[in-house]
Amino acid sequence: MKLKFAILLIFVSFSIQAQTTVKGKVVDEFNNPLPFVNVFIKKTNFGTTTDDEGKFSFKMKKRRGILEISFVGFQTQTLKITPKTKFLNIVLKEENNVLEEVILVTKPKKRLKKKENPAYNILKEIWKRKRKNGLDLVDHYQYKKQTAIEIGLNNLDTAFIKNIFKKEYNSIIKEVKYDSDGINYYIPIYLSEQITKVYGNNKTNKVREDIKAEKNEGLGAQGFVFDRMSNTFQNINVFQNNITLLRKSFVSPLSTDGFATYDYVLYDSVVQNNTKLYNIYFFPIRDQDLAFEGNFWVADKTFSIKKMKMKVVKGANLNFVRGLTFEKEFEVRNDSVYIPTKNAYEGDFTLVDKSDNNKGLTIKKTILFDDYLLNKALPPTFYEQKAEKIRPDQYTKDETYWENKEISENKSTYKLIKTVKGKRKIKKLTGLINTLASGYINLPFNIQFGPFWTSFAQNEIEGFRTRIGFRTFKTKDDRFRLSGHLAYGFKDKGLKYGAEAQYLLSYKPRISTSFAYQNDIEQLGSVLLNTNQLLGRSFGATALFSRGNNFFLSDVKKYAANFDYAIDKNLHLGFNFTRAKIRSATTQENFSINYTDENGNPKSTVTDVASDIYLTFTPGRFVYGLGVQQRFGKNIFPSVILNYRHGYKGPLNGTHDYDKLQIKYSQPILLGKFGLLDATIEGGKTFGTVPISLLSIIPANQSQSLVKNTFALMNYYDFVTDAYAATHFEHHFNGFILNRIPLLNRLKLRSLVTFRAAYGTISNENNAINKSNIKYNVPNKVYYEYSVGLENLGYGNLRFLRVDAIWRSNYTPPQGSIAEPSPKFAIRIGVRPGL
Repeated sequence: MKLKFAILLIFVSFSIQAQTTVKGKVVDEFNNPLPFVNVFIKKTNFGTTTDDEGKFSFKMKKRRGILEISFVGFQTQTLKITPKTKFLNIVLKEENNVLEEVILVTKPKKRLKKKENPAYNILKEIWKRKRKNGLDLVDHYQYKKQTAIEIGLNNLDTAFIKNIFKKEYNSIIKEVKYDSDGINYYIPIYLSEQITKVYGNNKTNKVREDIKAEKNEGLGAQGFVFDRMSNTFQNINVFQNNITLLRKSFVSPLSTDGFATYDYVLYDSVVQNNTKLYNIYFFPIRDQDLAFEGNFWVADKTFSIKKMKMKVVKGANLNFVRGLTFEKEFEVRNDSVYIPTKNAYEGDFTLVDKSDNNKGLTIKKTILFDDYLLNKALPPTFYEQKAEKIRPDQYTKDETYWENKEISENKSTYKLIKTVKGKRKIKKLTGLINTLASGYINLPFNIQFGPFWTSFAQNEIEGFRTRIGFRTFKTKDDRFRLSGHLAYGFKDKGLKYGAEAQYLLSYKPRISTSFAYQNDIEQLGSVLLNTNQLLGRSFGATALFSRGNNFFLSDVKKYAANFDYAIDKNLHLGFNFTRAKIRSATTQENFSINYTDENGNPKSTVTDVASDIYLTFTPGRFVYGLGVQQRFGKNIFPSVILNYRHGYKGPLNGTHDYDKLQIKYSQPILLGKFGLLDATIEGGKTFGTVPISLLSIIPANQSQSLVKNTFALMNYYDFVTDAYAATHFEHHFNGFILNRIPLLNRLKLRSLVTFRAAYGTISNENNAINKSNIKYNVPNKVYYEYSVGLENLGYGNLRFLRVDAIWRSNYTPPQGSIAEPSPKFAIRIGVRPGL
């Protein structure tokens, strides 16, 4: 035993003697320690990087070797290592300043582990301090913010310019800007500027923004499409782990989990204004991930970001998007407080594909920050006040105000836009863009026809159905709007119509009212909860392709009125009053909604006279537009809707007295790189004895397309309830799974899963009065559907299609049911635009 121990001891001794410990310190020519320097033995894996004090220490198995000391921006050194080497004092000399050179940094061929990558140590320091730096360090702050949004046509050749300007070409071409490629041309068509004063109180987390002035010029304000695209560029907080963009979660390059998504390259370090800056480039590991590529400069010691520029990688494949770039600049004060000085966002949008040869639409958004005043407190009540914009021209100023205030490069742009906006070809092109985005075609006298995608439909009662819709539209901020439609069925030879007039009574508080009349057919039960939608727009009656026979349509003649009061921007209280005469749209043999009244007499028509009081709460929702019709951005926000409905028997010949209480809660949840979970839960209860047309019908969907919050493998009127609960969960992985599968990742597909369920009951009293040929059925046990799907399907830049494979639970239709059996499995197609 002692012999074995002695042999082991001798073996260990030889092993220890065979190792060499290398220690030292690396400094620059001014004796400043250099952190994050690469110190490695050539042609081996032995080595390390220096710490914050420039020191290093590691062990190697061999007794001799060549030590290589390298750091971007400095001259590389080599030293011989021998058993006599004890401690090395190494001085690195800086190379020539490379900031003026054209820098091209490519993605590394070999991926370094975290601890081997010198950028990792810098990122660790950024992570430690990212919640400590910035304006959050001061109690109070003020600054001026100037925002400019510019829209233009890009990638234009000289032939296109000549065709537009004709005789003016020689004089105008001198003023037309080059595109970002420096080859083709760019023509601005719309420009707006806004000056805002911002006041912040970090003690109470209150921020007040006062708009001081606005101006705009051009064609972009005619349609919502330009707003929607420009609203893509909200405040991008790069210090968050995940950045929300177009309802998708992109991993920030400064994320604490960034090394799972990015490769980092520490490219350079320079001294600027007595501050050493490190330049770090980042690239997505997988080209199809929702991620960025670019670089950022970070200050030594404070590790605050000085400048960052990044763009969405093309592999992310966003609909209509050829490119999105973001640039941020910061100023460092007192070695600790960094403040933003500039945000510059630019989007390049195309219709068909991402080819650089195609013409496109450019959206530029530039925000300049200046006039900072830190730690000057104002009265607490000052921060509580809100200076809201309530009228379109509220902050418009004349040209004398803007003489010394507008962004300098925009002065020539305004002049060019005034010339461009009168050109007929430009008007046609921007009108086409608006038509494709909104579905409406511009006509003279501020009238629009559309939307064109509802022009044709097919159902068993009308046969082939055509529909022409219209609306008045002068600007997006119209205070009054009249809309309506005419429809004709070639089988029943019936003319249907509807019209709605809306008017904004008051800008502040925001109060609107609307009145509508409808004489049309509807698929009742398309939705469970409806608040201020007065005209029926049920997909069951307007689908072009459906499964099975659907005679279950109702003829609805309805008067309706709405009064909506905005308590706050995202908190609305509303009142509805309706009188609807409802009967079957076909013969009693095909579809009957008959019932017996309290005297036992059979009835075939319901006259529903009812009022609704609703409350909608959508905190954080993005609202834009100051007219009677507002639009909502594609951001992430929760939604709560509470509705109480009362039916009146007697007044205006109302046939039923009842009460109905409903609630609906929706919550999109961003789960970082794992995707987006869209969740909806709703429930309701009807009090009183009412016929089928006034009960809660679980929304079925017999069309061949996917419709949100409906059940695709359920027939219309399969489940009729007076008390119900339903839930819908839809999770979009946004490439998290498929991007990691070789070969398949080249298709740029995204996976998703869904789960939907419903449960309900019905009272004996409501069952007893039913004399229709619909046999009441309720999901006394939970009915559910689940599916897996693929999205981002399409060609080129048009990838808004999805395909779902759907299964359902088993259930038994009631005896005598006239509906065809619903399928247990189906494939459905959905459309999900990117903007």
